[in-house]
Amino acid sequence: MRGIGRWMSDHGEVVGILVFLLVVIVIGGASYGISYAAGGGSGKKSPSASLPGAETLAAGNSAESQNGSQPESTPAKGNEPSVKPWESESESQPAQSEESKESSAPAATEPVPGGNSTAAAGGEDQGDTFTEHGVHFQAVDEQVTAKIETNLRLVPSTEKDEDVVTKIYNGDWIRRTGIGHNGWSRVEYEGQVLYAVTSYLSTDGSSSSAPTYQEASDNVTAKDEVYLRSAPDSSSDENVVAILKQGEFVARTGISSNGWSRLNYNGTEVYAVTSLLTTE
Repeated sequence: MRGIGRWMSDHGEVVGILVFLLVVIVIGGASYGISYAAGGGSGKKSPSASLPGAETLAAGNSAESQNGSQPESTPAKGNEPSVKPWESESESQPAQSEESKESSAPAATEPVPGGNSTAAAGGEDQGDTFTEHGVHFQAVDEQVTAKIETNLRLVPSTEKDEDVVTKIYNGDWIRRTGIGHNGWSRVEYEGQVLYAVTSYLSTDGSSSSAPTYQEASDNVTAKDEVYLRSAPDSSSDENVVAILKQGEFVARTGISSNGWSRLNYNGTEVYAVTSLLTTE
């Protein structure tokens, strides 16, 4: 003991330092123990333990945690479902605008002035063209009558007399539904489709007067062959007198205003279509 006391006497400065360190260690240990108890045994110093009202804050935090008020998780942007579970399929579809509804509706057909917008031949619009019996017709819808006695035929041809269904006269009005490129008209008579020579029909009710002839004195022949008729009328073949062939010349005595020529055939006055004759 004497040796220890002497050593401490000789090393008083060192002893003082050791005593100071011992005091610091004791005080620090006591402080750590208090902090451990206040921090719930976590070993960390509670920042609120040394502040006034720490108990109140701690109690409030405890109550909040018991009520389960945790922040709601927000779905990441771009991961939200395109259709919410409570929406119906019809509600999720974009509403059709009035403009799109109107454009998708079938357009109404505008009526043609005059009431009848189409001809009877398959419902062609007026001005359209259609073909029947090899004849190209332009569709029309109008009333016509005969200038003179006119045959109505089953086909646009004068080859067969048995094709004649009936005759109409000036004042007998029928419906015309087509005008052909070859001089025939398509007409309707008592619900039947028939054909008549266009030049014999009138839309204004006028009748045909006797054609006028310009005097002529030349010799003509057929370009190919042509009927010589007793009257300037091609609605029937009953008036055919003879057939003039190419190279056979006859005297022409007159050219009419309606496309016929007056001829002298073996002393008989006959008629032929001017466009089918030639002087060469």
